[in-house]
Amino acid sequence: MKLTFSTLICPGYTAKQLNELCCRFGFSGVEFRTGPNEELLENVNIIDIASSFCLFGYDEILLDKIKNTLIHMERNNIFAIRIFLGNFRRRYDAPMRNIDYAGIVKMLREMCDFTKGEIWVETHNEFATGKSLKKLIKDVSRSNLKIIWDIMHPFEDGEQPEKTLEYIGEYIAHVHIKDGKRHQDPIWHDFEYTPLGEGEVPINNIISLLKQSEYDGFYSLEWENMWRDELKSLNWSVDEILSHYIAFMKKLEDNET
Repeated sequence: MKLTFSTLICPGYTAKQLNELCCRFGFSGVEFRTGPNEELLENVNIIDIASSFCLFGYDEILLDKIKNTLIHMERNNIFAIRIFLGNFRRRYDAPMRNIDYAGIVKMLREMCDFTKGEIWVETHNEFATGKSLKKLIKDVSRSNLKIIWDIMHPFEDGEQPEKTLEYIGEYIAHVHIKDGKRHQDPIWHDFEYTPLGEGEVPINNIISLLKQSEYDGFYSLEWENMWRDELKSLNWSVDEILSHYIAFMKKLEDNET
């Protein structure tokens, strides 16, 4: 089982600090969350750039920014970038920006055609479910368009892991690991985040399904303590977060053998 983590847990870490962290915990590289930084890109093994770029339709200005990032990445031997689609909402009553589906398809095609690397769209927002993403993948029709399965978000939207994998299993390039539980207030769409194993997300079942499907990509911890008060209040150090993650995933792996 190949493990990595998003640098969300350690914003501002230098290349030296990240390398020391990887060495101490046995990670081969990191998922780099923030924007490209020369020092980090040159001196740390970056598995993918987990960008905050978000598509609502066709946007030439945004496309140019993404292309510049893709050029910068390829120069530094990084060949995957995460892209969001649609609206972020934590509550069902949150205002929503209109989405131009045809524009998103066109923009993704141009991004895929521009790079030798891969564009990874995440199971998130209006495209959280495997069902919605399978249609998108088919419509874009580019072999280097892949999917990050953020295991929480399809489950939040009521899609069971077996169905998610059935829809998009062949396109999954990366997996985000996290846990959470339904909010007590039904107006909230988002789950409340919890430490791994303390929520409702069926992580054990998901790992089993991925193993059966012969998934060989990374499992990446996305610990969103930068904006999730429920995680921030735990006040865990970076070492505590990663130690808990490794122990949890090792236990799951041992149970599978």
